[in-house]
Amino acid sequence: MPGVFFLLIFFFLSSESISQPEITLTWTEAINLALAENPYLASTESSLEATKANIKIARADYLPAIGFGGSISESKKAVSTEVGVIPATSGQLSATLSQMVYNEKYLANHKIQKYLYASQEEQLRNTRYSIISTTGQAYIDLQFALDLLGVQQANMAITDTNLRAARDRQEVGSTNMQEVLRWETEMYGNRQSVESQKATVIVSRAGLNQVLNLPLETDNNLEVLTIAKAGFIFSSQIVAAAVTDENGARYVRDFLVDLGLGNSPILASIEQELMAQQRQVKSNQRWAVPSFDFSAQTAAIFGELDDPSAPAGSNDIGFWKVGLSMKWPIITGGANVNKARQARSQMSALELERDNLKTSLEQSIRATTAIAMSDFINIGLASAQADAAQKNYDLVYDSYLVGESDLLNLLDAQDQKIGADISSRIALYTFFADMLIVEQEIGYFPFLEPADEADQIIKELENRLLETR
Repeated sequence: MPGVFFLLIFFFLSSESISQPEITLTWTEAINLALAENPYLASTESSLEATKANIKIARADYLPAIGFGGSISESKKAVSTEVGVIPATSGQLSATLSQMVYNEKYLANHKIQKYLYASQEEQLRNTRYSIISTTGQAYIDLQFALDLLGVQQANMAITDTNLRAARDRQEVGSTNMQEVLRWETEMYGNRQSVESQKATVIVSRAGLNQVLNLPLETDNNLEVLTIAKAGFIFSSQIVAAAVTDENGARYVRDFLVDLGLGNSPILASIEQELMAQQRQVKSNQRWAVPSFDFSAQTAAIFGELDDPSAPAGSNDIGFWKVGLSMKWPIITGGANVNKARQARSQMSALELERDNLKTSLEQSIRATTAIAMSDFINIGLASAQADAAQKNYDLVYDSYLVGESDLLNLLDAQDQKIGADISSRIALYTFFADMLIVEQEIGYFPFLEPADEADQIIKELENRLLETR
């Protein structure tokens, strides 16, 4: 009965897995999908469009304004004016034109809105970079989990081979039941490791599907990441050789700092805010400069006098006028002076924030690059360790089969092998994760840019490194 129960569970789980959707994703496809499907990013883009409207609103203040109007009036008697006699019952049609000639406040506001819009564009770029980094990390986590599952399954297969060998030896009397039981114990431990890793795969897959806005159980076939695809500057042999030398490593860090200070969206955003504040300071300093406005009006008044001898329409009146007005604030109760001081203080605060951000960004780029360099070097060391552990296991296994090595030596060699295999995977995927951090810090993700552009950056770094030799 228990066997039937487990068989039913197996078929249920199998049917569930078959019914789940399956997609194949490359590294860049996953990131582009996340950018396309992220609701927060879509909301931020909509907010940016609303901010863009502020530029047009500000520009409208110094564009021509044209208006039309009309009225009908009734009075007790006709009224004599300098333009003619207005009948007791009359109608009026008019057209007006106004144009700002010079107004510092309006001109400054238009420029400031442009700077603020540019600042929000950079903030949107930073949001995109955060989504890219989050998606990339989720992709790396799933691939790492799948790779480790493969390592655990391979180790379980080795244990199964050794268990079969122990049973064969026990049948012919060359070993005892204790050794068989020891391998069975090892097999149960391996199975637990595999099952635990399967759970990690499920959790990691759900994490990736969440940022992709896909059903959480969607099965993903992932493109295998390589140094050439996700290593950026480390895909160059010249750079790879340079980072093993302290002087070369320092030069690479300097290069990435320069790249980051020029590309960082956070730094670019505050620079735009600072430019807006600088324009506000200039405007406030010009508070005593007069503003000028041009205006023109034309009107027609229609009506009939109570004079039978007057021909129809003889009392229709038409007139026009133009003018140039000036507003010159002289005394404003100190408001404008204090506004100018306030703007200067705010500008000084932004300058300090920018300088602190530059220092912090440089320190962060240098630190994360140093960590990535260490990870890159560790990839080679961990790979060499795994090769050595594999060779040692092969030697011990051959000796074990002929009775020249005991069970404990083989178990120890197998533990060293799986430990080294796991270490090599950790080194590789830690490098990929840390490179994502470096790329976010410098504001440049090469796998989303044209290939020739990324190649040009690498080539420039290579040339500089060759010049320093």
